[in-house]
Amino acid sequence: MRTSLRDIFAVGDCAETTDFFTGKHIPIMLASTATTEARIVGANLYQLKILRENKGTLASFSTYINGLAFGVSGLTQARAKSEKFEVVIGTSKCPNHHPKSLPNTGTIEVKLIFSKSSGTLLGGQVMGPESISEMINILALAIQEEASVYDFDTLQISTHPLMTAAPTCYPLIAAAQSALTKVQK
Repeated sequence: MRTSLRDIFAVGDCAETTDFFTGKHIPIMLASTATTEARIVGANLYQLKILRENKGTLASFSTYINGLAFGVSGLTQARAKSEKFEVVIGTSKCPNHHPKSLPNTGTIEVKLIFSKSSGTLLGGQVMGPESISEMINILALAIQEEASVYDFDTLQISTHPLMTAAPTCYPLIAAAQSALTKVQK
């Protein structure tokens, strides 16, 4: 986040954003990205002992329109294709409560994009009730930590009938299992 002038830093809309996967400059103007950059600047400005650098943005975001939440982190299938990544896709669709007969139950839909050769998570999209934004945050961390389809298959989760999908069909795990059969071994 340091500019060519040693004591000048740039973040947010004043900084050029680099893509996490390709290193290319991308036009991302998100408050969440700017906040991450600001934390990195703070650590560097005050010379904290932990090395801080921006490895690139995932362009993670979520939005809520007319009772439906949408979110994305990392590469979409279209963007992965345009960047020539070979991918496998896993999808799932399940109720956000268990059993699905509970009041105010909605549907969560997940699409996960994994590297075909390594099984590493490259991106994900989630749609459903407003609580799906936390799944986007999970995906962002998983991408940064280079989690694989195998990691998701053994993901340990917390569930509750009124707050989450059933553990037998948890959307992130189910989407990974959908992709698992397509990943090279």
